[in-house]
Amino acid sequence: MRNNEINMNRLNEYEIGYITGLFIGDGYLYHDRWRHYKVEFYLNYKKDKDVANFIVYLLKKVGLNPYFMIRDGCLIIRLNSKLLYFFIRDRTNNLFKLYSSKFNLGFISGLIDSDGYVKKGDIVISNKRKDILEYSQLFCNYLGITTKLWCQNTKLNEKSFIIWRLRIGTRFKYEKQYSQKIFRIYGGDNPKTASIIASIHSRG
Repeated sequence: MRNNEINMNRLNEYEIGYITGLFIGDGYLYHDRWRHYKVEFYLNYKKDKDVANFIVYLLKKVGLNPYFMIRDGCLIIRLNSKLLYFFIRDRTNNLFKLYSSKFNLGFISGLIDSDGYVKKGDIVISNKRKDILEYSQLFCNYLGITTKLWCQNTKLNEKSFIIWRLRIGTRFKYEKQYSQKIFRIYGGDNPKTASIIASIHSRG
C-alpha cells in the first residue's frame, strides 16, 4: 500500500499512545541499505491473542496491511512502511516531551500489554529502562493512582542484569484505557478488534 493511502490521523490520542507503548515494550524497527523500512511487534502467540487482535485493528484502521510470522511461540507482526517507521521513531525519540493525558493513558495501556502482567489486585510492568517506568509513575501519580517502583537483579543465559518493576494501583482500570490484559481480567467495554488469529492458524 502506498504511503499516500495511509492516514495516521485516523487514530485518536489514546490509540497513538497505545501503539507507542506497545512498541517500546515489544517492538523493533530497522531499515536496510536499500531503504526498506520495517516495523515489527513481538507478542506471545498463545497468551496475547487479544493484544494481537487489537494492534492489528489499529494498524488496519490507518490503512496498513500487516503480515505475520510465528516463530518459537512468538507472533511477529511486521509492516513495511516508511511512514509508520518515522511516525513511531518520532514519538519514541520525543517520549518525555509534554504529551496529552489521553496519549499517556494509551501509552501506559500499551506498556502493560507488552511488558506487564495483570491479575486480580495486581498490575505490574517490568522493563530494563528506569526512565520509562519513572515517566509512567509520574503520570499515574498525577492521576492520584498509587504506584511503587523498585529494581531486582535477575539472570538470563547466565548473565546478570537489573530489571525495573512498576506496580500500578488497580484504580487505573477505571480510567479510560485500552489495555487488553486489563479487559481480560476485569472485563469492561473492550474496544472492537479485528479477529485475525484464527485465520493465521488456519494458514499454518
